[in-house]
Amino acid sequence: MSGMTSFRLYRGSQAKQRAQLSPIGLEFADQCINLVQLERAHPPMIKAYASLPYPLERAELLKSPAGLKSFLKSTLASGAFSGRRIVTALPAEDVRILSVTYQVKPNESDDHAIAKLMQERVGDDLGQFVIDYVPVRTESRDGDRLALVLLSEHSIVMAHLELLRKAGLEVLHMEVSPVAVRRLVSTLIAAGSAPQNVLVINAGERKTYLTMVSGQRLLSDQEFDFGEGPVLEQISIALDAPRDVAREIVFRHGLNPSGKTRTAYEEIDETSSSNTILTIARPHFSSLVAEIRRAVLFASSETRGGQIGHAFLMGSIARWPGAAALLSHLADMPVTVPTPLPFATELGVDTDAESHPELVVASGLALRGFIDDA
Repeated sequence: MSGMTSFRLYRGSQAKQRAQLSPIGLEFADQCINLVQLERAHPPMIKAYASLPYPLERAELLKSPAGLKSFLKSTLASGAFSGRRIVTALPAEDVRILSVTYQVKPNESDDHAIAKLMQERVGDDLGQFVIDYVPVRTESRDGDRLALVLLSEHSIVMAHLELLRKAGLEVLHMEVSPVAVRRLVSTLIAAGSAPQNVLVINAGERKTYLTMVSGQRLLSDQEFDFGEGPVLEQISIALDAPRDVAREIVFRHGLNPSGKTRTAYEEIDETSSSNTILTIARPHFSSLVAEIRRAVLFASSETRGGQIGHAFLMGSIARWPGAAALLSHLADMPVTVPTPLPFATELGVDTDAESHPELVVASGLALRGFIDDA
């Protein structure tokens, strides 16, 4: 685009148009690396996948080409992946996502209008940045258009690409997580597995991202402070127990406490502990619901009153038993933990017992170039 360097420029050689296996979708999540490879079907099926915790902090791992190469080698071998061609996304903290309203003059392109606007906002040489945008609204009565603008420092993008090259990978495309989420959800909508308007709640360690999808459109992506870490820290303090023990109790009781069980820490009364968990968690979840309602109101205005028929909960907090049910109750809308795509039969995965919310972004990345939206 005029005056801008686009994420779309960062691509390697193209895969065969009707290849039976997709490139590997690779996500560097907060606490683990997630990889997915698909095989062609209707809808595509997960042929190989892996989700493993980092051997050290993510930031440290991404500074070590040798360490990353060794970790990736063992991870790829564990999942029986084919090839080293990947579609990946920058870590969320390396990308700014701005919701931008703009107007296009006669004989002016959207690219040029957004470039001028970003020049005014950034105030620096745009050549220092990699910028792309996703249209949200292209028509309105007053001529205002709306787009999500994706902004990252050029040096960060190039360093990340070089790191992956040194790790032995061929990067076909680099994009951002909300676009991958939109691609997967749009695939589920097209297959009739999801309603037309879907909110995706990606709740991680410290940050949560609300991504709103309507059909093939990415309507919004919002970041705010909410995550598993602060909730667990408060529970740990309240129970006077180490964080790993607090997590164990959360996973035993969930957010719908019932019954009495015992732990290795005899001094912990788990009957009262289960009530403590819910007492601490509920205000945090209520703050999340307040953000969800704002996102729903925005989506309703952009879809002319369209209703958000469903929410998908993903990220580490999706693993908490009862988390989706509590959000459903507080938000007064169906919230479920998604199964990204069907698993190949030979993987032997019981999707009724295992939903794999951690694979949502990696699945969306793997779909890049493998379905018609690419």
